[in-house]
Amino acid sequence: MKEALKAKDKTRLNVLRGILTETASLEKESKGVKTNKQLFKLLQKRKSASLNAAKEFQNARRDDLTDKENQQISVLQGYLDGFHTTTADEVVEAIQTAIRELEAEGVTPKRERVRAILYRSGGAFEDKILDDALVATTINRLVHEVAPSKPNPVRA
Repeated sequence: MKEALKAKDKTRLNVLRGILTETASLEKESKGVKTNKQLFKLLQKRKSASLNAAKEFQNARRDDLTDKENQQISVLQGYLDGFHTTTADEVVEAIQTAIRELEAEGVTPKRERVRAILYRSGGAFEDKILDDALVATTINRLVHEVAPSKPNPVRA
């Protein structure tokens, strides 16, 4: 924030003030931002709101406001890029490890069991920044490869 003040970067300063205001508001609601994952989600939410606002301003032909929102989006994206997000290869490896762990215990791998292992305390995905859709589709695909579901019998 000091750097933004010194550089007189109004856009960055407005973004930072908005983030601070929102985190203070969440603190009052006992939801607080305590982890990097929570901060990442907050930044994503603000970016999404700015994208929607920019679209609305563009439809209303308010180029000045559209430019302002696009500048804020750029600042937010810069902060988001600073986070390490789990790669697709890391997701696949963690899921395969969880499946092997279940198989070693003699338990049939199922989506719910794999998720429980990955997100448990000390699990591979605990407090990690993930693409939830990627995780869900990868779990479904890998569990199906290991234990394909039985076809439904045709009833006459």
